[in-house]
Amino acid sequence: MKRLTPPFVLLILATLIVLFVALAGWATEPPSFSRSRWLDEQKAWGARFPEGLPPAKAERIKAFLDSLPVAAPKARAAAGRAVRISQDILEPNGSAAQPETQAEPFIALDPERETHLLAGFQESRFANGGARALAYAVSTDGGKSWNEGLIPGLTFATGGRFERASDPWVAFGPGGRAYYASIAFHERAPDNAVMVSASDDGGQTWGPPVAVRSEAIDFCDKEAVVVDTRADSPFFGRVYVGWDTVVANQRQPALISHSDNGGASFTTQVTIHDRGSNLGVFPVVAPGGVVHAFWARYTFSGNRLLTVDLQTARSTDGGDTWSPAATVSKLLTAGVFGLRTGENLPSAAVDPRNGDLYVVWQDQRFSPGVDQIVLAKSTDGGETWSGPRLVSDGPKTAAAFTPAVAVNANGLVGVAYYSLRNDPSRRVLVDEYLAVSRDRGQRFGRSVRVSTTSWDVRSAAFAEGFFLGDYQGLAASRVMFHPLWIATLDASRLEPGVRQPDAFTRGIKAR
Repeated sequence: MKRLTPPFVLLILATLIVLFVALAGWATEPPSFSRSRWLDEQKAWGARFPEGLPPAKAERIKAFLDSLPVAAPKARAAAGRAVRISQDILEPNGSAAQPETQAEPFIALDPERETHLLAGFQESRFANGGARALAYAVSTDGGKSWNEGLIPGLTFATGGRFERASDPWVAFGPGGRAYYASIAFHERAPDNAVMVSASDDGGQTWGPPVAVRSEAIDFCDKEAVVVDTRADSPFFGRVYVGWDTVVANQRQPALISHSDNGGASFTTQVTIHDRGSNLGVFPVVAPGGVVHAFWARYTFSGNRLLTVDLQTARSTDGGDTWSPAATVSKLLTAGVFGLRTGENLPSAAVDPRNGDLYVVWQDQRFSPGVDQIVLAKSTDGGETWSGPRLVSDGPKTAAAFTPAVAVNANGLVGVAYYSLRNDPSRRVLVDEYLAVSRDRGQRFGRSVRVSTTSWDVRSAAFAEGFFLGDYQGLAASRVMFHPLWIATLDASRLEPGVRQPDAFTRGIKAR
């Protein structure tokens, strides 16, 4: 047989080496992509997400449960009637999603028709992030009755291309056009996006979701949408979407984009702020079309957390450029043991008459170790801010958490929040409360109990703590406030003797 010449020998050897390396790689193939694992990796350098518990989550929850009696204290009833708006329309599919679970509600009111309300919330929550689908509910009679559906084309459950969705946020634009913003992502693949669905009929039916921003690895998080409905604005009808992106090169900027064609397409993202780790963007539109954004910023020295601040910036040119970030206040949050709450996420609102700005959050400065609800105010377009003022009025031993703020057409300021005040143990029985100020946020009257009975939070969805949502909803008309919250009042269809979480609302008149 003819001998092989050296070049052929080298070629064969090289081929064998490549084949061996490939086979070895197959034998030791790394685990498939996991979004929750990727997020945990980012936390190591300081990325922040809307999560309330430190790393030892399982141990803390076990300690919390072990410290409780088997039965909760007896719930106290109150006058009034709340309306359940979620009806568990997504059937279980045997996945890891928690069936019959609603979480993280938000609500909007049509400024052109005050009896027209739109709600959004998660449907079938996963413990490690997101939900199988996002739901909407529409009322045309001021919240007395609701029609519910699922946002189409978003997740696998509704004919979309993503495994999961989260952070439902709704808004109305001119002509009753409705918008529904969300984040959509895979747990087992890196693709994710900020999405917006639009409705020409006020939320009764929805078009296909449009990507505001898509990422292949980096993660878009905690988005919010608002529409400029100011008649005095040069940007009337502009749709703004703000969010943060966790970037693998150890950055977490606050970002925003806008649409001038009813959400059919969006501009390239603009950076609002890119120092520290910036969590969420809450945009509001003030008189003249000035846009204000609010978010939480975490600063570090190495891996050591230095401060958590509530930041704000404004844009006078329709979101194209932004002022330097200014600090509203330090955020001094204790959290609520065993629960995942709003923690450092703010809620903001603007007085439609004069442009006064209000922002609320949970904070322990008035009762060390126990969060209460506080408010800061600006009367000069965000240039200066008042010190935090106490809003919640329950016992200082009872946590108040996850607030929302709204200002009605008459300038009354409403703040909705959850409270543990009716639980003698201050642990598991939750109620919804509303505080109203009639003097531009200087003082608040006695909080009104909105929920008709206390509920046991241990029947809520579980997501690194018992989870009602990282936020709740509150909308205001001329004389009504419409809070939207999650409560565990009704019996499960699937598990006898178990309660399930649902979305509830109730109109509260305030003159």
